[in-house]
Amino acid sequence: MRAERSKQFSDIRSEIEKISAEIAGRSHGQDNSPRAGDAHDLTIRRLNDYRARLSTLQKEKSERLHKVLEHVTEVHSLCDVLGEDFIAIVNEVHPGLHEADPGKPTSISDTTLTRLSQVVAMLTSEKAKRAAMLREAVVPLVELWDLMDSPVEERRGFQKAAAVLRPAKEEVLSSGVLSMASIKRTEEEVERLTRLKAGRMKELVLKRRLELENICRSMHVEPDASTVPEKSIALIDSGLVNPSELMASIDDQIAKAKEEHQSRKDIMEKINKWLLACEEEKWLDDHNVDENRFSTGRTARLNLKRAEKARVIIMKIPAIVDNLMSRTLAWESERKKPFLYDGARLVAVLEEHKQARLRQEEERRRLREQKKLRTLFSEKE
Repeated sequence: MRAERSKQFSDIRSEIEKISAEIAGRSHGQDNSPRAGDAHDLTIRRLNDYRARLSTLQKEKSERLHKVLEHVTEVHSLCDVLGEDFIAIVNEVHPGLHEADPGKPTSISDTTLTRLSQVVAMLTSEKAKRAAMLREAVVPLVELWDLMDSPVEERRGFQKAAAVLRPAKEEVLSSGVLSMASIKRTEEEVERLTRLKAGRMKELVLKRRLELENICRSMHVEPDASTVPEKSIALIDSGLVNPSELMASIDDQIAKAKEEHQSRKDIMEKINKWLLACEEEKWLDDHNVDENRFSTGRTARLNLKRAEKARVIIMKIPAIVDNLMSRTLAWESERKKPFLYDGARLVAVLEEHKQARLRQEEERRRLREQKKLRTLFSEKE
């Protein structure tokens, strides 16, 4: 029993000394001299004291291992984003931190933990500094992309770098995106696009102006005369205006035109309906004077059907015009400006149309009365 108890004490003491050496950062066996009386005190109480001490050291070792692994994992992640040599950095802290030898324990000493914390702080600071450098390069890069309508293929190579502009995704940046090579490549791309911008600015101004003219044409209004192509090109050539400012001015005009186009959409639909009805009315007038309209051909039958539909549409014209006028007046009241259509105020055009229809109706009534009188005169004779 004494021999067995001595062996238990020896094993526990050896494990305690081993863990203590790992925590202290020294080699096992450097300080393993037994305390006085340890060889004679083999009681259960003494054994339980040793076991309690061993349990405490094992728990501390586990916690230290967990901290070391956390720090090493964070160092690896930071090195991956920064494009730095992970092995070289952890070797400076302790060579055993990256070795996969199961027989060799990982360093868990206070010195190792302190150095790892310092490395993490240094790499985190470097990450923040490089992220700021990359952000300074990416912001003008994105502006140049938008300004020059760069194709998706050209942007794709820098999409990972552009992720630095999204703060929520800063912690999951791609591998090597904050390396000095990546930052330098982004800065070189900005320089290249800046040189290219000067040559393509005229083309871009004309393209944006054409877009503005198309929007205004669809609304039947005149575009802003301050950025007509001839004037814009002359300003760029003379150097009196910054091309970027000119582009921004045209983009602002496009935004306003799109907003107005949306507000005019309902009225424009009513205008198209009114114009279609007017076209049908004109066609019906021409059809009514056609002497062959009652012939037996297929075209004549189709024209008769169209004439029936046209009469129904024409009867709705007064209601369409009144509805259109009320909507237009409401739009003008809300926007505090006249609703223009092909350079004329729409309300005035509609008023003129109503007066013209009244004159036309009066003329038709007069012609019908004359025709009736001629018929009566002919019958009387």
